[in-house]
Amino acid sequence: MLTKNEKNQKKQSEKRKYKTLIKNQFKKVKSYLKEKTDPSQINSLIIETQKLLDKASQKRKIHRNKADRKKSQLMGWFKNLKVEDENTKIEE
Repeated sequence: MLTKNEKNQKKQSEKRKYKTLIKNQFKKVKSYLKEKTDPSQINSLIIETQKLLDKASQKRKIHRNKADRKKSQLMGWFKNLKVEDENTKIEE
């Protein structure tokens, strides 16, 4: 039988796993946005990130409000990318 301390360490390691996955995914999205690669590729990466956030909040590894906040942040970055692309088309 696990002690209370061992249970807490197990929970902590699970939460840390999801936190690092999310952090790495966000870094990947940022790098793709800086490179301004194909929007469909960025869109699929954002969908993948949203699925990861939903899964983490569903398993209660992160709070649901944090997951919603992160998804909102992602969509804001994607919308800013679209606005910049439209502005460059107008200038040309």
